[in-house]
Amino acid sequence: MMRCSLACGALVAALLGPPAAAAQGSFDGLVVYKVSDADGKSGLMRYYQLGNRTRQEFEMNGVAAVSIFDGTTGDILTLMPQHKQYLVMNMKQLGPHMGQMAQALQGQKGATGDLSKMKVTATGKSETIAGISCEHFLFASTDEGSHGPVDVCGATGMGFMGVGDQASSAMPSTAGLLHSSNPDLARLARAGFFPLKITTPEGAGGKSAVFEATQVDRQRPDAALFQPPAGYTKLTLPAMPGMKP
Repeated sequence: MMRCSLACGALVAALLGPPAAAAQGSFDGLVVYKVSDADGKSGLMRYYQLGNRTRQEFEMNGVAAVSIFDGTTGDILTLMPQHKQYLVMNMKQLGPHMGQMAQALQGQKGATGDLSKMKVTATGKSETIAGISCEHFLFASTDEGSHGPVDVCGATGMGFMGVGDQASSAMPSTAGLLHSSNPDLARLARAGFFPLKITTPEGAGGKSAVFEATQVDRQRPDAALFQPPAGYTKLTLPAMPGMKP
């Protein structure tokens, strides 16, 4: 569980990132993902998106984590339900530090590298996930010492997942694929690119971690989901880069 919650968490931050204000617009709604790690354990992630805000709820083995991201301000809120507290950091200020942190968690360089500069290969395969058709692409880092490619099944017509179009962001959105060095992918991304299934490189025992959508709800989420719940207090920690007082 720990291996998946850290390494997979960094991967999801890189690929799924915080909602994109791009040509096709962002996806407003909820996507529920089944998560299976390399150890055979399973959990789920609920991904809410509304305009330029996202909320991710991750549950596995009785452990829950909730984060809320505001693409306008750059603030990311981490909720701690067990203590009814929340922590605020600013991604615009913390971006470089987050990138280094994610790379360290995965034990490789370029873990959150510029998606537009990754080597992307169309597999020619497609499948229907949660009632929606998607096409498979292999994303491979060109950095020395990186792991094998990540298989992403992306759907068109749903807009983009993640906030903003800044390729250098610590948490880039899939809208960055519009600037891909792969012209075929850039052309495809003009119709939107929303990941419905992500399969990471094989780990120990030849098993991969998989994120696969099981439910897609296109109703606009309640705006209250993107704010600290009533009764929560703000947690104050010693000053560090990107931390709001």
